[in-house]
Amino acid sequence: MPRFDTHAHRMAYRAAATTIVVGSLLALGFVARDRALLHETLSSAGLSLVAFGKFVILRGLDEGSLLGPFGLALLVVLIDLNIAVILTSGARFLERVPVLGRWLIRLRMRANRALEENPGLANLAFFGVVLYVFLPLAATGSVTGTLAARLLGISRLACLAAVGLGSVAISLTFALFAAIGKQQSEALGPEITLLSVAVVGGLGWIVLRRVRRILRDPGNAP
Repeated sequence: MPRFDTHAHRMAYRAAATTIVVGSLLALGFVARDRALLHETLSSAGLSLVAFGKFVILRGLDEGSLLGPFGLALLVVLIDLNIAVILTSGARFLERVPVLGRWLIRLRMRANRALEENPGLANLAFFGVVLYVFLPLAATGSVTGTLAARLLGISRLACLAAVGLGSVAISLTFALFAAIGKQQSEALGPEITLLSVAVVGGLGWIVLRRVRRILRDPGNAP
């Protein structure tokens, strides 16, 4: 994908951004018809934004959850995409807003530092941003992922696509892990399930360390 905005990219970006915002509003209108569903949606969105991030998807394991893991995964993806739309549309203006501006500037500096510490991400450009959003590295996520994409000079349309792909991948990973874990717990019991989670988690940690080593020093790639 081209790294800089062209007229065609700007038009496509506006169409994509409008689709994301309108789609999110329609989804909110749908859940608003049920008070309990609306409460769970808004409270989960708040928890995701303030503290728990993608881990809020695990809330779907609760028997009383109306959204479930996959509904919460969709919620997280929509939040990430709307954040990307806001930041790609007016990051420079937002940085001049008191309090919010200072916070965004600090995040931009953290994104820049993360790119410097992981040069493999910068070398990958578009897919580097996808990995930036997907991998649980320090200072990563949709906000700093969007800022990192702009630091790399990636077009706003490509930025939305990269953040969206990374968010969908990590959110589905959480949702699948939660759904499979719940099924295994019901079928095999909590002890076997916990052991399986520990094994999968350990293997995932080994893979993550290997990926981080490659990103920090691309010369380590096989």
